[in-house]
Amino acid sequence: MTVATLRDNTWGVTCKLCKVIQTALVTFAMGVWAFGESAGRARAAEALWREGYHEEAKRLMLEKR
Repeated sequence: MTVATLRDNTWGVTCKLCKVIQTALVTFAMGVWAFGESAGRARAAEALWREGYHEEAKRLMLEKR
């Protein structure tokens, strides 16, 4: 087996593996980001609720972004 043949046979496998890893990492990062945003909104809404801004807290938790 020559180097060129070896390279051609393994390049497709490693590229596919890199794509799978990239997709998994991006999906994980987006999940962490969404969780952090949700937790931040909940904490802000709780602080608003504690201060007596009930409508603002409700709007913060129910509006879509």
